[in-house]
Amino acid sequence: MFWYFAAALLILAALFILIPLWKFSQSGDSSRARRERTNLLIFKERIAELEADLATGNLEQENFDALQHELERSLLSDVDSQSAASAEVKQQDGSWRSASRLVPVVLLLIIVPLSIFLYRTWGYQDELALAQLYERTRDSVDDPQEARDLVFSLGEIIESDRENGWAWYFMAQNLVNLAQFPQAAMALERAGEYIEEPQDRVVVLSQYAFLEYMLAEQQLTEKVQEIIDQTQRLDPNQLLILQILGMDAEQRADYQSAITYWRRMLQLTPPGQEAQLLQGMIANAQQQMTATDGQDVVDGPRIDVEVSIAPGLDLDPNTRVFVSALELNGRGQPLAAEVLTVGDLPTTVSLDNSDAVGPFNISSAEMIYIVATASSSGSANVQAGDYQNRTEGFAHSNQNAIIRLEISDVVP
Repeated sequence: MFWYFAAALLILAALFILIPLWKFSQSGDSSRARRERTNLLIFKERIAELEADLATGNLEQENFDALQHELERSLLSDVDSQSAASAEVKQQDGSWRSASRLVPVVLLLIIVPLSIFLYRTWGYQDELALAQLYERTRDSVDDPQEARDLVFSLGEIIESDRENGWAWYFMAQNLVNLAQFPQAAMALERAGEYIEEPQDRVVVLSQYAFLEYMLAEQQLTEKVQEIIDQTQRLDPNQLLILQILGMDAEQRADYQSAITYWRRMLQLTPPGQEAQLLQGMIANAQQQMTATDGQDVVDGPRIDVEVSIAPGLDLDPNTRVFVSALELNGRGQPLAAEVLTVGDLPTTVSLDNSDAVGPFNISSAEMIYIVATASSSGSANVQAGDYQNRTEGFAHSNQNAIIRLEISDVVP
C-alpha cells in the first residue's frame, strides 16, 4: 500500500513539472499569432485613413500609392522579423534540449531512483517490519506454530543487526510462548544490553529478573539480585521487582518485609481484582505474623484513625482512599499507609510500624501528621480534584493515639 501512495505522489509531482512546460510551449505560438493579428489590424486602419484622405482630395494619387507601398513593405518587414525572432526563441527555449526544459525533465527522472535510495538508506523499513512482527507476537500466545515462525523471522533480523534490542525482546516473548525459558532469559539479557530508553529498559530488566528467579526455583541468587539492583536504580517502584521481593520475603517467613513490598505494590495498583488479591495477601501475612508469635509482633506507636466522608460529598463508592502517616517537615514518602475505598467509610484504620511502605516507619520520626485522601485517579500521588483532610503535627511518643479525620477539602 505504501508504494501505491508513493507512486501516486510521484505522478502528481511529475504533472507539476510537465504541465507548465507544455503550457509554455503553447504560449509561444499563441503570442506570435496575436502579434501578427495586431500588425494586420494596424495596417488596415492606416490604409483606410489614406483612402479617406484620397477621397476628400487631401491626398493625391501618387502620394497615396507611395504611402500604401511603404505600409505594405513595413508590414512584411515586421512579419519577417517576428518570424525570425520566434524561430530563434523557439530554437533556444522551445526545444526539449534547452536548459529551461531539460533541467526540470532530468530532475524528474532523477527524483524517482533518488527517493527510493534515500528511503532505503534513511527510512524506517526495519522498524516497520519489526512493528509488524510485534503485532504477530502479541497475537501468537496460543499458536505455537506461529511463534516458531516468528522466532525464525526475528532470527534473520538479529543476524543482520546483532544490536537490535527490540528484536531480541520480541524473540524472548515468542520463546516464552514455546516454553523455552533458558533461551528466553538469554534473549532478555541481550535486549537489556541494547535497549537504551530507561522506561523500556526497566520493563525488559524486570522480566529478565523474574524469569531468572523462576529458573532458579524461586531463589534470590546473586545473579537475580544483581538484575534487581540494576532495575531499581532506574525505577525503585517497578511492580514486577516488588513482586519478586515480596514472594522471596514470604518464603523466608519474613512477613513484615513481604507486607512492606505488597503495600507499595497496592499503592501503585488501580482498583480491581489485582488490588483485592494484594489486600488478601497482606491480611494473610498479618495473620501469619500473629500466629507465629501468638501475639501482635509489632512494637511502637499505633494511631487509630476514624475516617469519614463529609456530609453532602457525593463520591463513587469505589474511589480509593489512602490513609497515611508522614513525618512533619520530613520526607514526602509515607511512614505508614492503609488503602480502602469510599464504600468502606466511615471506619477506623490502625496505623503502626507494620504498615510501613518503605525503609522508614512511624517510630523513625518524632513528629508526624495524618492525611486521608480520596483519590479520583486511584493513585497514591495527590492530584488536583482529589479530596482530603489532614491533622496538625503531633508527637506520637511511642504511644497509642486516636485521630478523627473527615474528608472534605478539595485539592486545588
